Amino acid sequence: MSLNEKEQEILNQIEQGLINEDPDLAKTVKDTTLSKFTRTRAVIALILFVTGLFIMLGTYIIQPLLAIIGFCVMAISGYIFVINTKALLKAENINEWNFSQVLKILRNQDSSRQK
Repeated sequence: MSLNEKEQEILNQIEQGLINEDPDLAKTVKDTTLSKFTRTRAVIALILFVTGLFIMLGTYIIQPLLAIIGFCVMAISGYIFVINTKALLKAENINEWNFSQVLKILRNQDSSRQK
């Protein structure tokens, strides 16, 4: 549903006011997308998952408590990764969950819908 002329004019006035008051904030709002934020969180969670896995496997004989902490880091980051990846796939209208689709969506810098 598109905006009528009056609504579009009001929106343009608000946007111009934001640009005049705080140009840095306006640039940040223009450049930052939910998809970019979600993608970053998913990649960080993946890195933490691998780190937790190495901690768990590397310390389970020497220091079991540290291995349990590694497992907890792994479990929490895995959950965050799945939630953020589901949100990315839903935003792109992708219903299938396979490795190639997840890799493609994580490597993509910005979707065509946001341009």
